[in-house]
Amino acid sequence: MNWGPNRTARNTLTFDPEGLTRTQREGDACVACHKKWPRPRIRIGRLPDDGALFACPECADALTQDLQENVYPLHQRVAFS
Repeated sequence: MNWGPNRTARNTLTFDPEGLTRTQREGDACVACHKKWPRPRIRIGRLPDDGALFACPECADALTQDLQENVYPLHQRVAFS
């Protein structure tokens, strides 16, 4: 996993706040596993209103791994007509 200079994931996701608890929306619990202690510190995504969401290191790796596997270099993309 490549982390930014502030321990933030480079790929950020936008989450639907409807499926999250209040503590997750406020950044006090992991967005994936609900773990509150130690407080998650890795910024993994955002809400539509640009509120920050955090994840524990294990969940952050799992969430961003899917993104990295589905991204192809520009020269490998094929246009469908």
